[in-house]
Amino acid sequence: MPEKDFSFKSDDINIEKVIDDYLEEEARPKKIGSYYPSEIGMCIRRSYYSYIIPKETAPSARRIFALGNNLHNFIAQALKDSDQFQSVEEEKPIKIEYADGSTSFSIYGRIDDYIVTKSGKRIIIEAKSTGDVSKVNQPDPKHVMQIMLYLSAQAADYGILLYADKKNLELRQFRVDYDDTVNKKVINRFKDLDFHLRNNKLPPPEYYVDDKKVWECKYCPYFSECMQAIANGD
Repeated sequence: MPEKDFSFKSDDINIEKVIDDYLEEEARPKKIGSYYPSEIGMCIRRSYYSYIIPKETAPSARRIFALGNNLHNFIAQALKDSDQFQSVEEEKPIKIEYADGSTSFSIYGRIDDYIVTKSGKRIIIEAKSTGDVSKVNQPDPKHVMQIMLYLSAQAADYGILLYADKKNLELRQFRVDYDDTVNKKVINRFKDLDFHLRNNKLPPPEYYVDDKKVWECKYCPYFSECMQAIANGD
């Protein structure tokens, strides 16, 4: 019996392209003075580049984001259907205004889920998807920074960083209490980014000089620009 040919033909419908077209995002240039909690834990040089030389998100990254969003939607629906809570608010917007003698800026974000229990406890939940939750033994510092800003902007008893395995929905959660010292450090990172952007001054390559984070550099969309800057002594 002759083997059947299951190979993809050039004129066949390309489902991957259909999905990528569906996920294609409209380019929205960032504005200096408007910042986002999900980015401030990243290398500040990378954040700087994203304002100065914005790039479209790669199709593979958009697919990963879409899977993460679907996972969060499932978790949010489970919370809403539970009888343990008085209320569940999804995608709750927050805005933080900062001003001092030298600058002013705004921080915009969205809390994944804001829940109030039957006993009146107010809890902020930030959900993150991961490829292997068994390796998540501590919350990612970037995510702690993000939820700390939410805790500073929205009245809550505490926050939960919730990690969900994309393979089997195994969960791991960490309680985060508001810490004013940590929050001030996060605000100072925004001030640092703001200063470099307004003065058109390239920030130091944080991750490149950090032995624990340098491995992430090769996945950065601005790897080539950063390496060239380092070669030039910047």
